[in-house]
Amino acid sequence: MNITVPAGAQDPARPPASQDGLEALLRVLPHRYKPGLRALLTGPEPGGPALGHVYVRDEWLASALGLLGLGPTWTRSGEPIPIRFDLEYDARLGPRLVISASDWPTQAQAAADAELRRTLEEQGRWRQRRAPERLRQLFVLVPENDGPRWAALALQLQNLDECRIVSLAVRPVDLDDADAVHEALRDAAEFVHWTGADAVLVVTGDRRTGGRTFSDPRVVEAACDLGAPLITLAGPVPTPVDALAWRSSPIPGAVQAAIEEVLRGELARADRARLDRIAEVLTRPRIAPGDEAWPSDAPF
Repeated sequence: MNITVPAGAQDPARPPASQDGLEALLRVLPHRYKPGLRALLTGPEPGGPALGHVYVRDEWLASALGLLGLGPTWTRSGEPIPIRFDLEYDARLGPRLVISASDWPTQAQAAADAELRRTLEEQGRWRQRRAPERLRQLFVLVPENDGPRWAALALQLQNLDECRIVSLAVRPVDLDDADAVHEALRDAAEFVHWTGADAVLVVTGDRRTGGRTFSDPRVVEAACDLGAPLITLAGPVPTPVDALAWRSSPIPGAVQAAIEEVLRGELARADRARLDRIAEVLTRPRIAPGDEAWPSDAPF
């Protein structure tokens, strides 16, 4: 492996504190003259200066990205991977470099997200709806190839569906394809309009690390126009779509608890005494006192 570092990188300097870190972008480039893959490390802004090039074999990079929690799709050319460098200090082993995948947007991306929200607020389209009063129909946007967060929540929701408590309409979609997500959110709005669905759940956290699908203006605008309360099963870093939700959490159990909270509200508002009286009347045998049958003709 050949690593090129910028001039002055070896100069002595004060070691950073353990909480300090460096945000950077790792972009996999097509190889030129050497076998394997060529990677480019830059600053946190895509157009920033290069920090170095790395030439590695395909299988080595796939293994390294796997340790960062990234799938094999990152071993081909594409968008930059946001990563973070941190120093940790061990009393026995000394300092060590920790490299992790990062979902945090760059400064330019965060500014674009803030500007998009400001524009939608000025248009009166950015509205966080209240929790639904009932939850009988739920439209769910899920990753087409499953995902760890959706897998942890799916069984509980499927149980509610099988018990005929919450009717699920599940729409698998490629969460890394902004066009597909935009279309699916438009379909969700149509579903809400024609069926009166009570809420829409979007599993935003099962996208790839550093993905910007849920910051795409068309996707955010479609989320604003759903016409029903939004719930999101988010990743570790919230997106603009997560900020729109009446309830958002990266923990599947917390999302399940929010759904159960709505169901408990339904139960508390139900007139149980009246329902019990109706059930008693409807299940009472239709036999008159003295074993005389009820008259079959109208009494007039």
